[in-house]
Amino acid sequence: MKTRLTLTTLLILTALAIAGSSAAADRQLVVWAWERPEDLRFLPADVEIAVQSGFVVLSKDHFSVRGRRFPLKARAAQVRTAVVHVQIDGNEPPAWNPALSARMAAAVVRLGAVAGVDRLQIDFEVPASKRSILLDLLRDVRAALPAKIRLSMTALTSWCLGETWMQAAPVDEVVPMLFRMGRDGREIDARFSGGKELQPYCRSSIAVSTDAPAPPTPLARHVYLFNPRSWTAMDFSHARERVNAWKAP
Repeated sequence: MKTRLTLTTLLILTALAIAGSSAAADRQLVVWAWERPEDLRFLPADVEIAVQSGFVVLSKDHFSVRGRRFPLKARAAQVRTAVVHVQIDGNEPPAWNPALSARMAAAVVRLGAVAGVDRLQIDFEVPASKRSILLDLLRDVRAALPAKIRLSMTALTSWCLGETWMQAAPVDEVVPMLFRMGRDGREIDARFSGGKELQPYCRSSIAVSTDAPAPPTPLARHVYLFNPRSWTAMDFSHARERVNAWKAP
């Protein structure tokens, strides 16, 4: 009996190990290359890169635009996502209108026109009073974007829990950022621990940071990795090990 139990246990452990390896292999890791010097040529070939390619600042009835200022060294085939950061000048409340939205959308699409990418990601955090601006911009970007380019957006974790307004966003991917959650962090952790789940449209992708633990939420297949400093091979190795150790969805 003891031999049979041992053999059975070994078989179960082997099956779990194979399943875990398969789940880890199915996950697509995406390294964010924020605006700073980055040399990502050490990354394995199966890892994608999302490069911050431009910035748009909305100020009253106009906006400013600039591209990336720092070099990125990487294999071109791995750069699959262009990230455009959008923000509102806190000192100049926006005089938002359809024409301004259309012009900004055209600027965002131009900034995201990086050779070889198949995804444009909008990084635009807005307070509740400005959500209509984000939705308008996303609709106009989608209309101006080639059909073959997928549209992605980052999201505060709180947007993906009890709120539903993002259902109106015309995007292919919502990426909740499970880090830097500020004053809401403890409440969000408690909600996850209590069994609260992300909204269905927020479950395919998540973002985690190398310097912050992720809440106990099911791991998505598409995982964006943020590093508060320039990436090193060791930083990436540690991040990948942590992600692969998480429970598969």
